[in-house]
Amino acid sequence: MVDLAEVAAELGATPTQVSLAWLLHRSPVMLPIPGTTSLSQLAENAAAEQLRLSADQILRLSAL
Repeated sequence: MVDLAEVAAELGATPTQVSLAWLLHRSPVMLPIPGTTSLSQLAENAAAEQLRLSADQILRLSAL
């Protein structure tokens, strides 16, 4: 079974970014509100919008 860290490593991203990218894939009007406490976290979270998950990655993440 795949885990979030494995998909993150495939993309060169953090698990948080992959989680946010998956949520945004499910609905482009979704507004995830992570617990951002610093500007660096905000930048990391915003970068998730640029991630492009493959169909295979989406299926694997959806199975978690």
